[in-house]
Amino acid sequence: YVNGLSIEQATAQIKAKMTKAYPALSSGQTKLTVNLGTVRSIRVTIIGDVATPGTYTVSSLSTLFNALYQSGGPTYRGSLRKIELIRNNKVIQVVDLYNFLQKGIQTDNVSLRDQDVIRIPVYTTRVTVDGSVKRPGAYELKSSETLSDLINYAGGFSDLAYKGIAKVTQVGEKERSVKDISADMFDRYTLKNADSVYFGAI
Repeated sequence: YVNGLSIEQATAQIKAKMTKAYPALSSGQTKLTVNLGTVRSIRVTIIGDVATPGTYTVSSLSTLFNALYQSGGPTYRGSLRKIELIRNNKVIQVVDLYNFLQKGIQTDNVSLRDQDVIRIPVYTTRVTVDGSVKRPGAYELKSSETLSDLINYAGGFSDLAYKGIAKVTQVGEKERSVKDISADMFDRYTLKNADSVYFGAI
């Protein structure tokens, strides 16, 4: 059975089985080629804070990223860091899109199966960074990530940045507070939802 395998994996499995009957396969004297004749369609459902929720008919070769692209991706409220792939009523994988968007790493780009559900929850912690960084904007952080991680997501400091202090504005229950965080605290300081960070210039 080759259900769920890639062409490469299926070829390797078929070759391993057939080598017993055709020993020349192992030496290369006999060649084995596996081709895919027809590609069936599967149905996946995308729910939550997504631009166009609903059920999509996609190729059985489609991946999670293909389905997200087809649906328009997360809304402004949707999380990019904890997208859930649900199969047989169980969450089998939690996908962090930052690995792909920031580094091009596609380890979370898993293959889909019929009746899979992709759920995009709302974000938990989103902070803004402005001033002397290369990519000012809003970034979603995990609970374990620090101010140093935010700086990395923002592309690092610009050429004239003053790197010694970050000004962090927090929204409390009744008022705003502004804190100066020194550079030696960047890798230990965790931010809260709706915080804003500003880096000045020299």
